[in-house]
Amino acid sequence: MKRQIRKADFSLVSKELDYFESTGLISGEQKTGILENYEVQGGLNFIQVVVTIGAILVGLGILSFIASNWEGMSHFTKLLIIFGIFGGVNLAGYMLTENNPRTGRSLIYLGTLVYGAGIFLIGQMYHFGGEFPTAFLLWSIGVIPMAFHLQDKYLMLFGNILFGVYLLGSLEQGLLSAGWAGVPLMYFAYSYFDKSRLLLFFANLTTLSFILQITLRYEVEGLFATLLFFLIGLVMYGLKHNFERDIFRVQGNVLFGVTGVMLTVPELWDVLLSAQSTRLASILFALAFVALLFFLIRKGSLISLVFVCVTIFRYYADTYAFLSKSLFFIVGGLLLLAFGFYFERMRSQQKEGFRHE
Repeated sequence: MKRQIRKADFSLVSKELDYFESTGLISGEQKTGILENYEVQGGLNFIQVVVTIGAILVGLGILSFIASNWEGMSHFTKLLIIFGIFGGVNLAGYMLTENNPRTGRSLIYLGTLVYGAGIFLIGQMYHFGGEFPTAFLLWSIGVIPMAFHLQDKYLMLFGNILFGVYLLGSLEQGLLSAGWAGVPLMYFAYSYFDKSRLLLFFANLTTLSFILQITLRYEVEGLFATLLFFLIGLVMYGLKHNFERDIFRVQGNVLFGVTGVMLTVPELWDVLLSAQSTRLASILFALAFVALLFFLIRKGSLISLVFVCVTIFRYYADTYAFLSKSLFFIVGGLLLLAFGFYFERMRSQQKEGFRHE
């Protein structure tokens, strides 16, 4: 079985083998034999994008027509239209798949949108109870099996996003059962779809959303929930492993950066400390946080530099009431210029270091 790699990775391997061939380390036959072990993963192309956008526009037009005449239709007519369009576009999609695969797949994409619209419209027709996010759960339950059946990672990504919207929308409901089943499924999808890094990225986001739902379900105080996510971010960034570590590092860096800035707000600490001590605690944390960021900047983390800027501007904004407007903007502009210069310098150093490796 050939190894599936991205086009950019295949190009890099090919260039390296060309170099080895030119230096005599390998022969032309050996290079060809090595390259035959790889297969470039299929991705979106211009035709796929065009027909997908076309299908979406057609779907929006149909739904707009239905909505404008919705009140004058009977329930039977409404159901007939919803199921008729859903069945029609999916049938057409499957019929076209063999000879026109991209157009056929785009019609199936349209079918998933019609399916979601049907959930909301039928719920409105019959005044079904339940919470609004539940509709996104039902939508994802319909999309995800279709993604596995068609082996379509982009459809799986859409289902992942729908499930993530459900989790975020149901934070206050405390509905944990779907999360316990859905989160492992998202990581299974990563393996099933040739270890798609994009699916892993969103699977991690879904997991973080589920953890947030758990903290709200058990009424964890804001300070402790923020500290929890700060620690999770540090672990994602710093833990050494061979499982797509670069994705975990980026997401961890962003996570502990965002929560770190949040922890510099004194009001967040009042659940633990007295009113006189909260500002001191937030300042001490901010100093330690900025020191950590500068340490990571020295190791080449440009994302950490962004959060140094955010932290400084968060405190700088507090001085607005004490500075004239002109001085406020002048100092702010100088800070941005300084950080921009430092950021550009770091990028140049990283590129220079990459060239010498």
